[in-house]
Amino acid sequence: MVPALIQFDHVTYRYEDSVKKALDDVCLTIADGSFVAVVGHNGSGKSTLAKHINGLLLPESGEVTVNGLSTANEENILPIRQTVGIVFQNPDNQIVTTIIEEDVAFGPENMGVPPQEIRKRVDDALDTVGMRDYAERAVHQLSGGQKQRIAIAGMLALRPNILVMDEATAMLDPRGRSDLIETLKKLHAHGLTVIMVTQYMEEITDCDRVIVMHHGKIAADDQPEAIFSDQDLLKECSLDVPEAVRLAETLRTTGLPISDHALKTEQIAEELCRLL
Repeated sequence: MVPALIQFDHVTYRYEDSVKKALDDVCLTIADGSFVAVVGHNGSGKSTLAKHINGLLLPESGEVTVNGLSTANEENILPIRQTVGIVFQNPDNQIVTTIIEEDVAFGPENMGVPPQEIRKRVDDALDTVGMRDYAERAVHQLSGGQKQRIAIAGMLALRPNILVMDEATAMLDPRGRSDLIETLKKLHAHGLTVIMVTQYMEEITDCDRVIVMHHGKIAADDQPEAIFSDQDLLKECSLDVPEAVRLAETLRTTGLPISDHALKTEQIAEELCRLL
């Protein structure tokens, strides 16, 4: 059995001056090496859940642990945040210098990492997100998607075990979102645990697992194909089905044996080619 990396134990949280619970008795375990999507409509609690993972928010009741360390213990916050890197919706809020490689180096420098090691970390992180050739460029010259890659590189330079993406694709165009998802898939393939909070259902097709949040509770926790097949759940939680999934369902109604695992256009095309 793969050991638990993140544990939510009956976690409840409400924002100040709010009667409504943002998280309501949430129990959750995420194993090392997972690629997990957290979805839900606005106000469902998905971003609140993400901010609990590295101690940005603390439970009103219950407990969150990361590698066995409770976020409730102030002494644990630094090691937890060294384990968990989080990237937010707007990369401009996380970029602190004007030159790309200087920004990626900022975190390790503040941790007291030796200069030679910083150089290696910066180069490795920029290589991973495909931005090594841009190292000496000014940040203001980048597109939104490129800035988001730099924000990820800044997190990777800290060498976290877990990367949390809190609606980090929300401000990107479809091409930028697609490129970023490919970067996340690459990071996961290299062993990073990835938790992706998103409102775009087409982004969850490559995940191992999908957690659906609704009114602060976990409404479902399953593989993508199972989530997409539960029409009552999707309707109740105001979630859409990607066009490719709709296409696959339409083809099945015509009698074509398209598998439930065909969640993307290219997968459907491959299955159709095999039927010819």
